Amino acid sequence: MLVDSPRFARPLVRRIEELGGVSTMFLSHRDDVADHEKFHAHFGCDRIIHTHEGRAVRAERFLDGTTPGELDPDLTAIPTPGHTKGHAVLLYDNRFLFLFTGDHLAWSPNYKPLIAFRRHNWYSWPGTIRSMARLLDHRFEWVLPGHGRRAHYPAPLMHQKVAECVEWMKRVA
Repeated sequence: MLVDSPRFARPLVRRIEELGGVSTMFLSHRDDVADHEKFHAHFGCDRIIHTHEGRAVRAERFLDGTTPGELDPDLTAIPTPGHTKGHAVLLYDNRFLFLFTGDHLAWSPNYKPLIAFRRHNWYSWPGTIRSMARLLDHRFEWVLPGHGRRAHYPAPLMHQKVAECVEWMKRVA
């Protein structure tokens, strides 16, 4: 599984090959797709993206609506409209609880909470707030963003940090 698409750099591609390749690429939204077509051509991987983003990006599989969907037993795609209309995050629920957040959520080294990016919200700030609140229904310990810094807290504390983020977002709305 490759989450979002980096540039197709030879050293990175060789390392991915050493690790067994890529069968699926999850694209959180249309502006973090870089060289997805080159990865698709090279590895033959299926690309997954929300239907609202699909007009801008070719893909083999599409998410739809706002209901979370299981991609396989350990992977859940969670639509999080806000940054873009079809933004989605990916929850990897195995021994560790990783949430790949695209441009939806990150940790701030300046303020030290979890944050959403209001200045870089292209679709709907109220939608982002609702999407963030829906993350409270999920258990995770790691936030792994496309931009910003990653965060790690035990699941109960992460839940509290997300709730604090939602309250902050409502205040700045």
